[in-house]
Amino acid sequence: MHPNIERFTTDRRSFLKGAGLVAAATATASALTQPIRATAAAEDKTYRLENGFISLSGAYGKLTQLACDPSGHGNYEPTAFSSVFLGGTDFFDDGFNDGVAWTTSAGKLSLTGIQLPSATDLKQAQLSDPIQLSTGHTLGQSFTSTAFRFTKVGGQFPTWSSSSTSLTLTLYSGTPATGLTEIGSAVIDPVQDNGWAYVEVPAQPAGTYYLEASDGSGTPGWWGRSGDTTVDVGGASYADRVQLTGRTMTLDVVGYNVEGVATWDFVLSGSKLAMNYGMTWQGDPRADIGMTLNTSWVKDGYSVDYDDGVLFSRFFADNGAYLPAQQLKRRTAWTNPVPGTKWIGATGTGPYDLRITAQQPILDGTMSSDAMALTLSTGNTDAAKVISRSLSFDVQAHSDALPAVFPVFTASDNVRATQASAFYWERALSFRFDGHAADWADWNGRILDWTGTAGRSAQAANILAIKQNDDGYVWSWTDAPGWPFPDPTLYDARHFTSNAMYILGTWRYYSWSGDSSFLATMLPRVRKAMDFYLDSLGGSSGIVTITSADHTGRDGAVSSNYWDITSFGHLDAYLNAYFYGALEAMAQLEDHVHNAKRAKQLRALRPLVQKRYNETFWNNADGRYIQCIDVDGVVHDYGATYVNLEAASFGLPTAAQAKRIFQWLDHGKTELQDSVVLIESGGLAPKIAPGQTMGMSFTADAPFTSVAARFPTYSERGAAFTMTLYQGVPGGTQVTIAKQDFQDWGDGSVAHIDLQAQPAGVYYLEVSNVTGTLAWWSSMTPVAGSAAYTDGVLATDAKTRLVVALSAYRPGPADIYSAWTFAPRATTRRNSYWFFLCELFTPFGQQVQDGGAILYTSGFDVLARARYQSADDAWARLTAILDRWKEPDHISGGSPLLHGETTADVGGSVGTDIPFPESGLAPASFMYAFIGVEAEPDALVFTPALPSALSHAGVRNLYWHGLNLDVEVTRSTVSIQGSGIDLTRPYRPGKSVRVTSQELAHGHAHAG
Repeated sequence: MHPNIERFTTDRRSFLKGAGLVAAATATASALTQPIRATAAAEDKTYRLENGFISLSGAYGKLTQLACDPSGHGNYEPTAFSSVFLGGTDFFDDGFNDGVAWTTSAGKLSLTGIQLPSATDLKQAQLSDPIQLSTGHTLGQSFTSTAFRFTKVGGQFPTWSSSSTSLTLTLYSGTPATGLTEIGSAVIDPVQDNGWAYVEVPAQPAGTYYLEASDGSGTPGWWGRSGDTTVDVGGASYADRVQLTGRTMTLDVVGYNVEGVATWDFVLSGSKLAMNYGMTWQGDPRADIGMTLNTSWVKDGYSVDYDDGVLFSRFFADNGAYLPAQQLKRRTAWTNPVPGTKWIGATGTGPYDLRITAQQPILDGTMSSDAMALTLSTGNTDAAKVISRSLSFDVQAHSDALPAVFPVFTASDNVRATQASAFYWERALSFRFDGHAADWADWNGRILDWTGTAGRSAQAANILAIKQNDDGYVWSWTDAPGWPFPDPTLYDARHFTSNAMYILGTWRYYSWSGDSSFLATMLPRVRKAMDFYLDSLGGSSGIVTITSADHTGRDGAVSSNYWDITSFGHLDAYLNAYFYGALEAMAQLEDHVHNAKRAKQLRALRPLVQKRYNETFWNNADGRYIQCIDVDGVVHDYGATYVNLEAASFGLPTAAQAKRIFQWLDHGKTELQDSVVLIESGGLAPKIAPGQTMGMSFTADAPFTSVAARFPTYSERGAAFTMTLYQGVPGGTQVTIAKQDFQDWGDGSVAHIDLQAQPAGVYYLEVSNVTGTLAWWSSMTPVAGSAAYTDGVLATDAKTRLVVALSAYRPGPADIYSAWTFAPRATTRRNSYWFFLCELFTPFGQQVQDGGAILYTSGFDVLARARYQSADDAWARLTAILDRWKEPDHISGGSPLLHGETTADVGGSVGTDIPFPESGLAPASFMYAFIGVEAEPDALVFTPALPSALSHAGVRNLYWHGLNLDVEVTRSTVSIQGSGIDLTRPYRPGKSVRVTSQELAHGHAHAG
């Protein structure tokens, strides 16, 4: 276990039990959303309703307790929700909603007169003329607030750089001229120089007030303005309570107006609580603001247990959306909302679950250290003068069952099948279904197209929405031809895998759905997409070649595929693997529409593509595929496990090649590289003037084989320069070691020179012959044995400049799988320069694309092993992943994961859940590798590969052409049942069984 992981103590666990849990939930949930200091509700202001199943109470227009007993005996569990209120912020106290009225009768509670607030802010921010607050004196500002209520008032205060200044802020009603009544005060210690400071008070009504600064210590002042003001605060400024002329102090009055009035009805009927609320807006029409429900939570650690204060283990919807509590740990907000069609479920960690029924309910949330604020809204966002909503809460006895829309894996090993199912729900169904770009089209299809979830139809919508250029290129982002970075106005940011993903995604969705209107729309588009490969990129020769000037494949070039910071381009092995897969997908679609000639042409190309792929990209010395050959013919190979596994999943390697790939993966060592010199930037970037030289001397205490520096261009392109390495420094004896020219420089890229091994010693790196805009990252921090130069003399604009010198590669540990367990390292050889973005200062293994890991690759790992190694080998890999998944973090949540892994959403080493919807490929591999099912336009095709540990395996709730099917494979048969179908087909190990659409339509067995 990682030594820095925080564990729960016995004291904390005890405190969170029973009444302690209620107290913690109430206190922390209120703190999460309420800016007003709450006051305890008087007994005569409190309303209550209960019937044995549900108990609720509240005051001032909200609920302060909602507790449940699924047995109906009144033995209520700790409160599910410590506060429930309309809208997103808690203003429901005696200062804002004292006028709420209620009636109760026969299981019904009705609230009327609930005021709905809107924020208002009277702010005078004018930094032109500060006045000092002298010891023993006061400064003040009167103002008139027209807000219905305000809760804090402040000003902006200079300290003239002092960090030990304090003052007291006091708010009064009235003015010095009319008389003052103190409302509240706050000691500001220390005062942040030029910062805003506030006094918070109980909600105050509209009126005239006076804010005063006194008891100054150090060098406090108050920023103000002389002359005209830009905000009329309706008051005057004062010194020692004597009015000043021609001056207004800075002021900020944070308040709220009444924007609408609501009614809220509650009806208890058995285990159901029905709610109806209506909102009448006083101004312009508005949309429904929904409601907030605060529950207990523990942000840190890894426990999602009842005893540790987590009351709900997962949230899910009738359409297949799913969100596990583990994914929310160590985060401040839900990773994705959970939308439902008619209802949303919350699985409890105790004896009860909840079902929330409404019209298109949407559940979202944010978290503090001890509370979770759930927001419940609807899919109806239409603005209206009057809003009316109905919903209900149903208390149910705890169950782990899910509705039939959720697929379930089955096997003779029920424990493993149950784990694989839960793993699938957590990864496949917990990311938003819509809005995905083309690079995910095939992956999301593999994950979702065979289900009955809303994700299935969302995939069709995603594909239909993807745009295409006239030449057939498919946009790689939802609203742009290229990726969001690098800057598409400066670079060609296209990803050329998008066409293959588009074709595969279309084929896969149609094969599972049989949606003829979808195919009719998409067929002309995917034909153009394939022609773009065949004609524009030369794919008819057997290899797709990228000719874009920004996708050269050189060090620092723009990436051409999903692996978006590495410099894939020109001859891209990743792209060509997907091109090979897309050829068969396109051929099947052409066959399906009786275009046999075109299908034959596409299939005839596949052997040539496979031959040329293996000739072009195979690294025989290391027994693996490379990543890229750049436009200069330079091979780039950093041991990309994903290239090899995804190519193998399409069947590209021969059996002999696959054997070598898995020998490398299972037994190979990483290849590491050490920094002999590593001098970082201090944030300076002086430009290099035309005719000027810049340089940096450095001392290497060990041999090195490359030297590099990093140069910004201030977002301009076209710079060119020469970089020269000398032994010795200016003014002494210098020997030229190497010289290299660089053209059309990219902003912030790293320029490097590869060398024969250079001995330890003193060296000088110089940049000359500069055209265009070029700068050198530099620092004013001195480094021993190094110095910055300009025109051959010591520089005045910097002490050092960014320089790196690297050693030769050396063998590392054999930890391709043991480093992360859930997936192999993405790459096994340190990549220092083949990045569009600089990663020189990120250690190997701390970047997903350089020795880190991303979960989706394990899906292809299991598939490739089942195809080339054995079912037992694939099963061993999947069960190792499941063993890691069943640990408390479920390989999810914020950083750090259980074993100290840092996650990619905060720039870390691994990608396991957010923002990677493709992670669902890992558990989905259970279906593809072992059950061996795949859809074609006219058939379901089974190629079972059962490991020796299983006598049968299957999946329930598999959807094909509108049929809900249960599938099971044994060692000799394939069985399909459901939707009036009862089919059993024999098969021979290693052979495929095609069950045609005609057979499924008739629903009877057919000997094969």
